[in-house]
Amino acid sequence: MNNKYQIEIDEFTARFGKYKDARIILYGIGRYTATLLEGVKGFQFTGLMDKDPANIGKTMFGLPIVGKDTVEQIADMVVINTSETYWRVIYDRIQDIRIPVFFKNGEKAERKESIKADNPLKDLSYNALCLQAEAAEVISFDFFDTLFMRSVCDPQDIFRLIQLKLKEKGREDILFTELRDRAKKELKKNYSLDELYLQMETIGRISHPLAEEMKSIELKLEKKLLVPRKEVISCLRKTLAWGRDVYIISDMYLPEGFYRDVLEEYGIMIPAGHILLSHVLDASKSAGTMWKYYFEVILKDKREASGAAFVALHVGDDHKADVLGPVRYGIHTYHAPGAWELLGASSMREIASHICRDFDSAVMGCVLRKIFQNPYALEGSDGKIQIKNNQEMGYCVFGPVVLTFLLWLLHKSGEDERKKLIFMSRDGYFLKEDFEYLCKLSGIQKECCYLGISRQLAMTAAIGSKEDLMEYLSMPYTGSMEELFEDRLGVLLKKDSRVTDNAAGSTSGKEASLSAGGCAEECLLDYVEAYLPEIEKNVSGIREDYLYYIKEMELDDTCAVVDLGYYGNNQKYLNKLAGTQMSGYYFNVNLSEQNRNAQEQKMTACFQKEEDRTGEKSQVLKRMIYLESFLTAPYGMVKAVDKDGNFVCAPKKKNQEHFPDKAEINQGVKQFISDYMGLFGEFGMQPDREFVDRYYGYCMDGALAFAESVKSSFYNDNGMMNRIESMLFY
Repeated sequence: MNNKYQIEIDEFTARFGKYKDARIILYGIGRYTATLLEGVKGFQFTGLMDKDPANIGKTMFGLPIVGKDTVEQIADMVVINTSETYWRVIYDRIQDIRIPVFFKNGEKAERKESIKADNPLKDLSYNALCLQAEAAEVISFDFFDTLFMRSVCDPQDIFRLIQLKLKEKGREDILFTELRDRAKKELKKNYSLDELYLQMETIGRISHPLAEEMKSIELKLEKKLLVPRKEVISCLRKTLAWGRDVYIISDMYLPEGFYRDVLEEYGIMIPAGHILLSHVLDASKSAGTMWKYYFEVILKDKREASGAAFVALHVGDDHKADVLGPVRYGIHTYHAPGAWELLGASSMREIASHICRDFDSAVMGCVLRKIFQNPYALEGSDGKIQIKNNQEMGYCVFGPVVLTFLLWLLHKSGEDERKKLIFMSRDGYFLKEDFEYLCKLSGIQKECCYLGISRQLAMTAAIGSKEDLMEYLSMPYTGSMEELFEDRLGVLLKKDSRVTDNAAGSTSGKEASLSAGGCAEECLLDYVEAYLPEIEKNVSGIREDYLYYIKEMELDDTCAVVDLGYYGNNQKYLNKLAGTQMSGYYFNVNLSEQNRNAQEQKMTACFQKEEDRTGEKSQVLKRMIYLESFLTAPYGMVKAVDKDGNFVCAPKKKNQEHFPDKAEINQGVKQFISDYMGLFGEFGMQPDREFVDRYYGYCMDGALAFAESVKSSFYNDNGMMNRIESMLFY
């Protein structure tokens, strides 16, 4: 082993030597653990832990990877053996285990009962950055997480994506991340990418062409996942325009050509000799040797020529390497927080510990590039993340939910061999559009259609007897008898002798709940008998036209309906009318024995665990009302469909009046789908529905602040049950 890692081994031995008789679990399966296990002696390591549940049961470095439910049986303590950046997030993830947890510096991890709401980054600003840059003669910038950020939460995620790429190419035998970690141990501290892959080629006994192909994949992926941090880029442009000496300083192993290619894509030309890289100079920012070189070789002569007025400024994200390190050499610094640091200081900090799978990192990578592309996004705030417009609402809040559902739908319907998906009005208006967009981006063909339907229409058309009619009218409704008959049957009640005086007097014009315990069944029956000819005429006309319309849709048992949820009544009545046994795919479903529909037809839910039969634990279900408000159409509830397929609709309500807002929200959703598919679609990751469900709960439970212009378009209405509308955010 290269002796550069011996200090880590010696430090571990010194810090944990008193625990040599204890059974130790190491959290982390990366380079730190690979190095430690090879060099440390006399400890009882009984297993490993990792954030990805998919790794549980595997063996690495000769030790089993175990889950939280196993740790207490096989170990006396856990040591979090990773980069310090992730210590607190990892501890938050496992803090409920009942054995001691330590960070690798020897400090015992303690539960934080509450997280301060104060934002330590609130005094940082773009204007202050520019003022400091203007006062400097020489300005240097860090590259990664400063000028550019990655669209993943952890740089290690890139290596896992390469592993997925190799799997796609049929090379599952190459354990890329493990091989990479093994190779790093044999290299000098400041290695280059070329040196790394030559070492991987030797250790892994892989051909040179294959090693070059893997290196090419890594370079392309690094470039693809980069997002410019516009404020810092803007400052860089200004310093060049002012004629200042500008340097790029990076500890990364990537070749200089990579940096130049990326910068030139944005029209930024850096002079020769002004990109300082650790592997070229065999010096690093984190160790301080880069700053010693920079001071003695680059700055010293300039400082002596300028005298006391000389100012050099460095801009970077890392506290140790970019902020504290340069100060020792008289270099001024300005902090440009990375997205992960911003997340930790924000109102969404609690979601960090739940980012465990590749899909989670990809989803949050897209979200973070949206909200934290600006390193000063939390300027002057208490850390609360602001959703400022409809497109941000669609992208950051609904985008992950809709994408996850549609990815699941695409996979599940293919697995179930459903030839056509029926998106039902009005929830399916945007869902169908988004699904077709996803299919286009995926290169997958899937037949689907949009069906005009509502619970009221389906139940009306399915009435075949007086019992069916009474069941329909007896469903809960808040309003008068006149409103009930008009809304559900299109029948206008009149003040005449067709109804007994007793019945008319007890109900006409009164606001009352007409559910069980409200208007008596005899009362309803009196009205039904009195207006039966008109009722039958209206129902017959609706049924006849609707049956014709359904027939034209060519529905059969190989089709499946798509809806938000929850009891499956539309599926039930549509199957009854069409004479089919179509299955249904839902955001959430009541699969309990109390829901008879679930016993009589196949219904599958996306956002609930198998054991959660009612979905009561699902955050999506708990906050479904916001999705229902967003996923509407530009017209009112569909009350009938004529033989030409034209919808006969109830008057528009507030959600429809705000349809332009909903369309803007959906543009945000589609942009999220586009970004995810463009960045990660090729890897075929399985959606983590549990994570996205939890994420949506955080979003709608106080972690985000929504602008008034966003909140004002969200209304609750239920035309089947009443005529009442109410704003959701008030």
